[in-house]
Amino acid sequence: MISILICTRDRTKSLPQTLESIFSPTSLQESDWELVVVYGPADSGETRAICEQFRQKYPDRFRFFLEKKSGKSNALNSGMEIARGEILALTDDDVICAPDYVRSIREVFTEHPVDGAQGRVLLDCERGRPVWMGPELAGFMSQRDFGDRVFEWQDNLTGTNMIVKRQAALSAGGFSPRIGASAAGFMEDSEFSMRLRRSGSRFIFAPQILVRHQLPQNRLTKSFFRERYFRWGRSEAYLRPLPASFWRMTLYTVRLVVWRAIKAFWLGILMRPAQAFFQVCEIYHQIGFVWQHWLFRRGHATPLYSTKPETSANANRS
Repeated sequence: MISILICTRDRTKSLPQTLESIFSPTSLQESDWELVVVYGPADSGETRAICEQFRQKYPDRFRFFLEKKSGKSNALNSGMEIARGEILALTDDDVICAPDYVRSIREVFTEHPVDGAQGRVLLDCERGRPVWMGPELAGFMSQRDFGDRVFEWQDNLTGTNMIVKRQAALSAGGFSPRIGASAAGFMEDSEFSMRLRRSGSRFIFAPQILVRHQLPQNRLTKSFFRERYFRWGRSEAYLRPLPASFWRMTLYTVRLVVWRAIKAFWLGILMRPAQAFFQVCEIYHQIGFVWQHWLFRRGHATPLYSTKPETSANANRS
């Protein structure tokens, strides 16, 4: 059995489209699958009303629950406990799933003896993709498009289209409540993937499992990306210790910021807006990383792993 799991918060415009795409005529012909939605305590009541409509329409396929603890990781963990399927398909509340989404999941896990799969993710940008949004920023927004071939996946899984076996997920301990939305911001899927891999799990890239990530205009602004990259840096600090002492990393960050700012300015003169803005985003990423480690030093939070400096000289990496 397949359980599709969606955790949602304040996405009442996109959520109905996502749910409708999953209940496609092709998927409704498939047997042994369900859709589970978990929403949080801050919901205004609109999400529950939407879910009630879908439960009335698909009573044998659809279930939804309130997670009283805040944070996406808590919602994911509750959803995995509630789900009945041996295979868990995790996706977001702002995607459009391909009509054969359920069938593709079943075929992939029937043909390949793996513990997890990274599905293909394409981006649909409202009014088109901005000229300053290059492949690096598209990847940051979860685009995963590497052709039509199935291959071993060595990277982390992204929660926009992550499929894992339930037993492997629960054995790894689920998602850490200390990271992710309403906690440390991001990377709950990366941290979870790292623990899965350390436990011996094997992943593949499965392009036939397709979703299209919907990006509205308010998420296609430079200010949105600058803020997100800063939060990404802060989240990464929970998973990665400083490669040198704090003060050496601070000095390194100052040099890096100056170098990337000069590089961004020069790329702008050369009329290469995507590469120029990527340099700006990387500045915010690096500052966020060091800033969060400063907060660790002040005792405002604690990382998930040791912050002792690594012995290798990675601090000169640019």
